[in-house]
Amino acid sequence: MKKQNLKKSLLVRLKNIKLFFVLLFGVLIFQSANVLAQEEKSLADHFNINLDLKNMHLWHGSVVTSGAMMASSMEYSSTDQKFILGLWGGASFSGEYKEFSYYSKYKFTNNFYAELVSHNNYSNEENPDIFSYNKYSSPNFLDIAITYTLSEDFPISIYWSTILFGEGGDYETQDDGSVTNSYSNYVELSYRIFKEKDTELKAFAGGAFSFITDKTFYSEKANMVNLGISLTHSLKIFSTSFPIRGTAMWNPETKLGALQLAITLF
Repeated sequence: MKKQNLKKSLLVRLKNIKLFFVLLFGVLIFQSANVLAQEEKSLADHFNINLDLKNMHLWHGSVVTSGAMMASSMEYSSTDQKFILGLWGGASFSGEYKEFSYYSKYKFTNNFYAELVSHNNYSNEENPDIFSYNKYSSPNFLDIAITYTLSEDFPISIYWSTILFGEGGDYETQDDGSVTNSYSNYVELSYRIFKEKDTELKAFAGGAFSFITDKTFYSEKANMVNLGISLTHSLKIFSTSFPIRGTAMWNPETKLGALQLAITLF
């Protein structure tokens, strides 16, 4: 009984926290709109388009697609670069993987920012509904994340992501048949080992857990799900430099590993 009351209390608190963060982003967007209305900078300077090519796509310790894919994005940013609103699309060359997501970011300081992301991966959906967040029938879900870097002299970054709602998998079925939302958390620590010229090496460790249930979106119970290293370099072709990244990942939960290679074309 005490455990059930504790779960109910945590659920109420999490719902209040979820509402708070959604309202917070609404306020940030409204304030940014007011600032942008007063800007004299050319409107075209606020927009940007990016395209990456990858041999596979990794996310939070999972191999989202094991085949070659393209990742594209369109962004709108404020003059001070504090507020960003964007669309992200991923598609494998085979056509098996398809994702269309949207996000917003707000940079409070140079080493602290928050983001709200709607993940919409409809790869295995026969009749996808991009507007549905039904946890039983839709793959769409919304999460909020914060990233904080201690300092340049002590380059440790802390990333915390919490699933707010959606996704037909972020819940646990109880013995009585009832369903409890997990509100899964993914927390990652990364450390920059060195940075020299155009080369940077980082190590990272990510784990998943829930305050409510044993099961999480990423694992059957609280566990480390993402260990690895990432290497960033610059590839120069004629007079143009292209950022390239390699990410080696091991997942203790699934006992799988993978190496992702990516190049940014523009």
